[in-house]
Amino acid sequence: GDLATVKLGKYCRVSPGAVLRPAYRSVNGKLAFYSLTIGDYVTIGPDSIVEAAAIGCGVQIGANCVISKRCVIKDCCWIKDNTVLPPDTVVAPFSVYEGCPGRLVGELPESTPEMARLAAQAHFF
Repeated sequence: GDLATVKLGKYCRVSPGAVLRPAYRSVNGKLAFYSLTIGDYVTIGPDSIVEAAAIGCGVQIGANCVISKRCVIKDCCWIKDNTVLPPDTVVAPFSVYEGCPGRLVGELPESTPEMARLAAQAHFF
């Protein structure tokens, strides 16, 4: 980004039409931008908008999602298609979120980190 850094981990896939936008906040009438950090093996679906503060490793964000300002998505989560996470949402590890607004609808198995790694690497090789 021009006003804040965007850090991508290894084997990240940002689909066509997806927008990565660092979050910001107005402080004393001026805009303060936060860097956006995305971990390894992350997939961001087409036409999704991401304004999160941080996204952990092994996260899958579906198509047409909106990840609002300053959200934190921990490791190994699945954000299903068309989900809208409200600002400042914290998604716990191994969680599945869905809906508008996004709600916890399930949990992922302990094998998720390995499955995410293999799926991400398969896309690149």
